[in-house]
Amino acid sequence: MTRSLLIVLAFLSVASRARAATGPGTTAVPVLQIPMSARAAGMGTSFTAVASDASALFYNPAGLARLNAHELDFSFATGQGETSIQNFAYAGPTPLTGISGNGYTSVGANVLYSRSGTIEVNRLNSNGSLGTSETVSAGSDLILSGGYAERVGLTPIELRDATYQIDHYMGVAAKYVRSTIVSQTGSALAADVGYLVHSPEAGYSFGASALNIGGKIKYTEEKEPLPATFRGGFAWQGGVPSIHSVIASLDGDYLLDEREWHINTGLEYFWVKTYGVRIGYQIHREDAGLTMGFGLRWKGRFLLDYAWGLGKTLSDQHRITVSYRFGGVPPSSRGRQRRPFIESIPERDQLRGIEDKQPQFTDPPPRPRAVPRERTTGVPGWIY
Repeated sequence: MTRSLLIVLAFLSVASRARAATGPGTTAVPVLQIPMSARAAGMGTSFTAVASDASALFYNPAGLARLNAHELDFSFATGQGETSIQNFAYAGPTPLTGISGNGYTSVGANVLYSRSGTIEVNRLNSNGSLGTSETVSAGSDLILSGGYAERVGLTPIELRDATYQIDHYMGVAAKYVRSTIVSQTGSALAADVGYLVHSPEAGYSFGASALNIGGKIKYTEEKEPLPATFRGGFAWQGGVPSIHSVIASLDGDYLLDEREWHINTGLEYFWVKTYGVRIGYQIHREDAGLTMGFGLRWKGRFLLDYAWGLGKTLSDQHRITVSYRFGGVPPSSRGRQRRPFIESIPERDQLRGIEDKQPQFTDPPPRPRAVPRERTTGVPGWIY
């Protein structure tokens, strides 16, 4: 008779007790809390009100509606021990006017895969001696996400010296999570919802989102919750876009089951739309600390972003994102609204005018008298 080592039993015991606990480790699939976008990570993950690229699915799905071009992203992260994380994402506008008819519709999709390295499992014989030993995967996670966003309304505000337009965006997303720990595998479904307000003239924006809602994953007999998270934040963008632009943001998030809150701040500066630097700081985190990064844009199509984070344990964390943008859509087309349907009935005078224009029928003219044809000789023309 053989049995597994304590590592498997310890995992099962911890998983069964996690429901009654609070604090770090209460929820399952911790990879859902790891920021993948290098741009957002460089800004200290202060991105709820900034979200304007394919990574919006991680922070605020409403931000998808702000994309004016199609975007393909590939990201990977290091610095999480032996864990390797890769992420593929797509987001882009659609020609539809949307459910509300206010335009700015977009869709997005995401595939994230993480692998947690390997562990050695020893099996003992009944007499306590070592029986067999093998190296197995410590675990892996697969997350598939899809989202949709649109502008649900616009509010003009007139002041004495100017008129400001406030755009309201909403987005929803669904995700499928499949997670494996040692030999235990579970799956779950979850949903995200987001709201974003942005004023192009003033440069201010506000965002709020609820992520990983409603999902529980079952490894053994008990179900464990996913890390349900509520986020909210403010951002300001200014400068002359052709020369330089600045984005400053302040964010907060709350983990529902773990009962933890965090504060994140970030700053991004771009010069001539090509060279960018970022800095951020995370407060009230177990691994809180300074984050930094840079961004490069080439011809507005090829993008390279890098972020580095210094944790409290001096464990460097790196994020790299490579992006390609194509098929830009001008804002005039993105903001096209649905035309109202107006059904009109012709007035009686118009009907009378139509009747007057109807042709008058008279006796048909006499038919012309038939003229007999002369008989021709030679080769008939149809041969040629």
